[in-house]
Amino acid sequence: MDFELTTEQRLLERTAVDLMDEYDLDYWREKDEAGEFPREVWDALAEAGFIGMKIPRSYGGEGFGMSELVCASLAIARNGGGVSGANLLTSPVIGSTAIIEHGSEAQKQAFLPEIADGAFVAIGLTEPNAGLDTAGIEMRAERDGDEFVLNGTKIWTTGAHVAEYITTLARTEPAGEGPRHEGISLFLVPTDDPGLEFNKIPKLSMRSLPSSETVFTDVRVPAANLIGEEGEGFFHVLNTLNTERINWAAIPIGAGELALDLAVSYADEREAFGRKIGKNQGVQFPLARNRATLETAKLMLFKAAWLYDEGRDCAMEANAAKLVGAQAGFDACNQAVQTHGGMGFANEYHVERLFRDVRLAQVAPVSDELVKAYIGEHVLGLPRSY
Repeated sequence: MDFELTTEQRLLERTAVDLMDEYDLDYWREKDEAGEFPREVWDALAEAGFIGMKIPRSYGGEGFGMSELVCASLAIARNGGGVSGANLLTSPVIGSTAIIEHGSEAQKQAFLPEIADGAFVAIGLTEPNAGLDTAGIEMRAERDGDEFVLNGTKIWTTGAHVAEYITTLARTEPAGEGPRHEGISLFLVPTDDPGLEFNKIPKLSMRSLPSSETVFTDVRVPAANLIGEEGEGFFHVLNTLNTERINWAAIPIGAGELALDLAVSYADEREAFGRKIGKNQGVQFPLARNRATLETAKLMLFKAAWLYDEGRDCAMEANAAKLVGAQAGFDACNQAVQTHGGMGFANEYHVERLFRDVRLAQVAPVSDELVKAYIGEHVLGLPRSY
């Protein structure tokens, strides 16, 4: 086993750190307070090649794997970006992976270079009445000549208001006429259709990446934008979600490392009762444990990414990395607030924002409960629980 990063991976990490040096914690606080998309960071990431990291060079990308992507996500998160900054890499990797794995050659040539150049692709899978039960979606797509007409509502489409495209699922066959996972198709929907309506959702976490309820009213999508086989969209999405789980393991770990750095710095400077609070084992020991659990979670993260890059089954590892990464990141952010005491609730110290944001990782993009259900059924062999 070789636990060393390659020279190329270290260069990527260094590039990400240098880029994030331009956008400090105050920048992210201002974006959070304004609920404003970090366009400057997005453009800089695109210019540096991070948005197209997993897109093959032949289609305008960098041709890297998941191992390199998580190196970048960790560096972005730890060096100021936190959850919102690192999550900027999630949508392009899911959108591009769906096209790379299931798209036609014409779709690859048409869309992948545009994504690599910085076109934002939002993910519209969740619906109000379905939640994480993707097979329970109700949005319909009806064929009309060379187009599909989409009607329905998606929710939690993060970044939809700034996106050029939305990757979404819709039923091309009514539910109830066969297995519930069949008859669902995957589309790449341009966002300039007048039938699209975006209603921003006020939320606790990741306020600089606003999420929307997205209403589709007679939205016309070219049949050429159907990704993969009609009726097989649910299964196409399943094949891409391991990339989402892996990156959403890196995101809370990196945010946890940032929070830990802030907590250690504060504990080494703050004096109370005539001594630095970092001398107190009640302060020092929880931080030491945070470091240990974050490092442990990173081992599973990199194992999952390596398995993915090797083309091997990584479903258990991707889910496990997401589970332990979310917990380790939350614990570190929670302890950072505790270390700061009352000042942990003041936004000038930044840890309250990290705490709010990292809590999301235990709910989205897949909840801890569904991760445990997957491991219980598919790894432990226990009866299906839902």
